Amino acid sequence: MHRFARTYGLTCLSYGVGLTLSGTAFAGYQIQEGDFKADFTLSALAASVSSKNANFGAGAFDIRSGKPTGQNHSWQEFSVKPGVTMEYSVNPDITLLAGGSIVAATTQGGADPGGYTRNGANNTALEELYGGVQVGDWKLTVGNQNFAVGNMFLIGDGNVDAFGDGAYYSAPRTAYRDSVVLNWTGSHVSAQAFSLRTDGHAGDFRLQGLNADWQLPNVVLGAMAYKVDTMESELSALSSQRNGQNVYNLRALKGSIPSLPGLVYNAEYALEKGSGDGIKYDAKAWYGSLDYTFSMPSAPSIGYRYAYFSGDDDPGDNTKRSFDPSTKGYTDWGQWLIGEVVGNYVLYNSNAKVSTLRGRMKLNEVFSVGAQHHHFELAESNYFGTPVTNKNFANETGLYLEWTPTPSIYSFVSFNWVQPLSGAKQALGDETFSALEFWVAYKY
Repeated sequence: MHRFARTYGLTCLSYGVGLTLSGTAFAGYQIQEGDFKADFTLSALAASVSSKNANFGAGAFDIRSGKPTGQNHSWQEFSVKPGVTMEYSVNPDITLLAGGSIVAATTQGGADPGGYTRNGANNTALEELYGGVQVGDWKLTVGNQNFAVGNMFLIGDGNVDAFGDGAYYSAPRTAYRDSVVLNWTGSHVSAQAFSLRTDGHAGDFRLQGLNADWQLPNVVLGAMAYKVDTMESELSALSSQRNGQNVYNLRALKGSIPSLPGLVYNAEYALEKGSGDGIKYDAKAWYGSLDYTFSMPSAPSIGYRYAYFSGDDDPGDNTKRSFDPSTKGYTDWGQWLIGEVVGNYVLYNSNAKVSTLRGRMKLNEVFSVGAQHHHFELAESNYFGTPVTNKNFANETGLYLEWTPTPSIYSFVSFNWVQPLSGAKQALGDETFSALEFWVAYKY
């Protein structure tokens, strides 16, 4: 779920803009010799989760083996990520770029209620490895690298931390493989051409397209189009049919109204069309949100968001109408993992209508508290093909306490509980599904 994204700087960049995130890490130990500069970074995290009544009491199963894992789950995740970014200035207009990182991660103590990882899962592997060049306003990077568009509604995470990777919940890996990004940045306009490949757990597919952003005084407008090509010969356990999909996206982010300085609005629309392998695509998603921050020392804020992700009213025909969330990322609580329980283990930004109420405030310089409430309805009368007669699905409420004692340390405790409604009771169970989460992260 990538809380590093929010905690350590991705959203402090203007998230209305497509970003090549290689080289944007929190500053660590720096070496500079003449025209050469290198930044060494190190991040580490530990998380512990205790979950009750998986799938509303229906219990969970291991995705790979199909064996049941019970209703209650407790596990821990640990990871460490050393990295380096390098620059060499050839002249005032040309700079050579390079970077890399390694992630070592593990899951211990048990399995998660989604069945994605087991006790003892661990992996150490290359995460980023890229090279490039910047010439004036143009930058080209090639290799394994991070990349995000807007607030990561569609593009932001190239890796699903599942199976042998370990650390599904904390998800320390985000880089796209074998990628190419060409970026141009002007005074108020930026544009990117990109070719991005996901990891095998995500389905091993490639996104190729264009993105543009226009920074206006009170809003960032953006537009994107890309094509999806599936690289795997047959669908894997976590994959879905998407070969030949064409995706179109319009957005208005970080919008403000001069007469209401505390108000921020965001809106976005995505359309999926095209065809491939005998399947036609006709899906869409959109959202709109309003958030207001009061001018007070504790900076209390309240907000509302409505999000719609189309579903498929006839899963058996050759037209796929259920929205594919592509490679969505994480930038804040509920965005775009909607609900710590539902978003991680039950619904995944498809076939859903979600109303979100949220609020947060600072208690002092190091502690903040917040709450979110999500009401989930199914867009169509089925849950992954299982018919239901009532689309009202579930209500999730989450409370969290954040602790940030230094710019390098971030920690939280969160409790989230989900009450099943008629749709969830028909498809799964009638018990309250909950999760107690602890998290501590460090970045140098």
